[in-house]
Amino acid sequence: MKTIFLAFIVLSLAMSCSSSDPEPEPNQESPIIEEETNDPPPEEKCYIVNKDGLLIIEGESFELKGKWRIVEDDKATGGKYIEYYGSNSYQSQNLDNEISVKFKVDAAATYLVRWYMRQPDEAEGDKSNDVWIYFPGNIGLARHNGEDVTLEHYEKFVSRGKGEFTYGGALDMHNPKYSSWMRVRFPAAGEYILKICARSEFFQLDKLVLSTGMPDGDAETRSKTLSETIKCE
Repeated sequence: MKTIFLAFIVLSLAMSCSSSDPEPEPNQESPIIEEETNDPPPEEKCYIVNKDGLLIIEGESFELKGKWRIVEDDKATGGKYIEYYGSNSYQSQNLDNEISVKFKVDAAATYLVRWYMRQPDEAEGDKSNDVWIYFPGNIGLARHNGEDVTLEHYEKFVSRGKGEFTYGGALDMHNPKYSSWMRVRFPAAGEYILKICARSEFFQLDKLVLSTGMPDGDAETRSKTLSETIKCE
């Protein structure tokens, strides 16, 4: 009887071992678990771009330095304009007061360059009404005696207006002395830079208006209440 009982125990142990889960095969690969990362998403870049023939650049979009400041005013587009509050620089450019802005165009084209500016009420005659202007790459153009003149350095850009920000702007050229509309010829789609250097104290700039494919009067009418177009990518 004792022999039968021992045989029963051995049989039970054998059955228990045979019913357990099999050992994994030595070469079986474990599943790969990817670790979560906390890397930030790619930074979104935004650009001022042209739209429907207009490239509008707000004054406050310039990278300001020196004696330039942003001023709030309901009469300006977006409620802000920029003002130069330093001393006059009529003969040459003081690069301490040079400001710039980047933008993009979507195709090769030639644009007329205009702006909305304002003189202080107390400014006399042609005071506080001009800047030095330049498009790097020598893509700016004047017109003299029926021929295009390439602008290879800063030139005087001027107009007048008080009370309201006034649409206008033209080149006041020297050597020889003449006036001209300013145009800029973009040779291809891409990113470009506009530079302005302060010339006269208390000059006020609301926005630049570059237009193509339309009469200047249409550009003035359409741009009066428009702000710049921003595209992010």
